[in-house]
Amino acid sequence: MSLIEEIDFGTPRSKSETMVTLTIDGQSITVPEGTSIMRAAMQMGTAIPKLCATDMVDAFGSCRLCLVEVEGRNGTPASCTTPVADGLVVHTQTDRLKTIRKGVMELYIS
Repeated sequence: MSLIEEIDFGTPRSKSETMVTLTIDGQSITVPEGTSIMRAAMQMGTAIPKLCATDMVDAFGSCRLCLVEVEGRNGTPASCTTPVADGLVVHTQTDRLKTIRKGVMELYIS
């Protein structure tokens, strides 16, 4: 057990100086361009479920547990490999996402 509690943001920090503003679950956040949706969400206190993501290595999106919905886009992209964009509107907790994540976990367990 560690005495220092560290937050794992899921993906490495972006080095860009250009800032973009997006909305995650109804809350606006401004982060450096190139930041993953997962990291932006964690910076505002919204943890997205993950198995394979850590801020110690580049994201590769293999577990598919961190799926999110992005308004105006088809499908459910992995939040660890999807970069933020100005004006993006993201939903991290919907009934559809819960169903998909449950199915993914059932496949892992089986």
